[in-house]
Amino acid sequence: MNRVNRKMTIAAPLLAVFIVAAFPQAPNAFDPEKTYPVEALKADLKLLWDMLEEGHAGLDRYMPSDVLKKSFDATGDGLTGPLTEFGFYSRLLPLVAGIKDGHTRLMLSPAAVADLDAQRVFLPFGLRFLKDKAYIFRNLSSDASIKEGAELLAIDGTPIKDVVSALLPLVSSDAGIRTSRLRRLEDPTAFGRLLALRFGWRESHRMRFRPFPGGEAKEVSVPGIIASDTIRLLAERYPATAERLPCYEMSFKGTTAVLTIRVFGDDPDKARPRFREFLKETFVSLEEKRTPDLVIDLRGNGGGLDEYAKLLFAHIMDRPFLYYWTLETKKDHYDLFRFTDETAESAEEFARPLRKNARGGFDVIGHPNRGLQMPQKPGFAGRVAILIDGGSASATGEATSAFHYYKKAVFFGEECGSGYYGMSGFLVTATLPNTGIQIRIPLVLCTMAVDGYPKDRGIIPDFPVTPTIDDLVAGRDPVMERALLFLKKGR
Repeated sequence: MNRVNRKMTIAAPLLAVFIVAAFPQAPNAFDPEKTYPVEALKADLKLLWDMLEEGHAGLDRYMPSDVLKKSFDATGDGLTGPLTEFGFYSRLLPLVAGIKDGHTRLMLSPAAVADLDAQRVFLPFGLRFLKDKAYIFRNLSSDASIKEGAELLAIDGTPIKDVVSALLPLVSSDAGIRTSRLRRLEDPTAFGRLLALRFGWRESHRMRFRPFPGGEAKEVSVPGIIASDTIRLLAERYPATAERLPCYEMSFKGTTAVLTIRVFGDDPDKARPRFREFLKETFVSLEEKRTPDLVIDLRGNGGGLDEYAKLLFAHIMDRPFLYYWTLETKKDHYDLFRFTDETAESAEEFARPLRKNARGGFDVIGHPNRGLQMPQKPGFAGRVAILIDGGSASATGEATSAFHYYKKAVFFGEECGSGYYGMSGFLVTATLPNTGIQIRIPLVLCTMAVDGYPKDRGIIPDFPVTPTIDDLVAGRDPVMERALLFLKKGR
């Protein structure tokens, strides 16, 4: 969901860069040592809470607002001296993550981000977290002796388990879902930023690791790199990771169709069909081929247009259905807009599609996913397996909840990164006036028309499958293999 599209859509997938979405341009002069007096910090903290309380539609979805307020108050009581922007930001991160909403993001000012990203404090490795262990999966350092698959045991003398335990509470995710937080931490820049903020700036790191596929633990010291080098080196050394994959594609494994959707949006390649056309062509083809089984791979799909996600489900659903139960917002006008880039016109536009409800809030009307939805033709009556992981979030989580509730698919992989009952959207970004720290606030609460599942979980797969580091190094995909085997045996 974004503030530009009034159809309540998620404009881009939720990637694992949660401090900023991209590397900013060089800022004006920024002094990382500049401190702010206690009065200014407390004023920003109070404003942060006031804006969240006023605008955040899902503020108490997972945590009672009075509990959240106590955490904010305790942080305020702990502000006894001046802090830099980095120091203050580090104290705010767990407060925002405690809301347990994947779309609620706290961001440093653009100048502070640029300053941090220009420091050689980032680990020259890509990491994978598997079953409470961490592995070096991409080597971006100059030490060729560190092979992919090595188990990371400690960073600068701190056991990796303690490092991860310290960083996870700083990461926003729906319902606090652990798989979602871990997938976001796997991004080298995201991990490096939080490591520096939590453990301090270091231009080299002592890494203790166990070589792959086994052997005695070793320790090496490696120089840090700057944030942009994580992307450059990844593309240079692992070209396949920089290759632009289609947003959606269909293939076959024998007689089983495999539909891969990486984002619910139109492919930027103008030579490829738009999503609606692609989906219709896909299901026409499945019908003509009398395809018995379908695998839908939604791993790493951080969302997109929620109307497109519903459309996928509508091609599988065989009867009219409800998708959203409610879409509602607290108010029709917001004081917090004063601290955003929203114009008076856009604020008025936001108020137009709203209608006062009996609960004291406002219903968002006119959204295409509201009300009774019709199945799409051609449909698919065969068996469906869906692959999910902690990166399956936002609009993807909405669709998988519908598939799960109506029992239209069997799930493989790891816990979905999105809360079962929906998300919050229509995002606005406000700036705290003293420190320049920014907060992204979702103004609309989306509640799926589903029931009977734990409130604070994502979908737990029917068949949990976690790849091993041996699988990843060898390029095997045990999640896909398990789904294909299941469908084959069921014929």
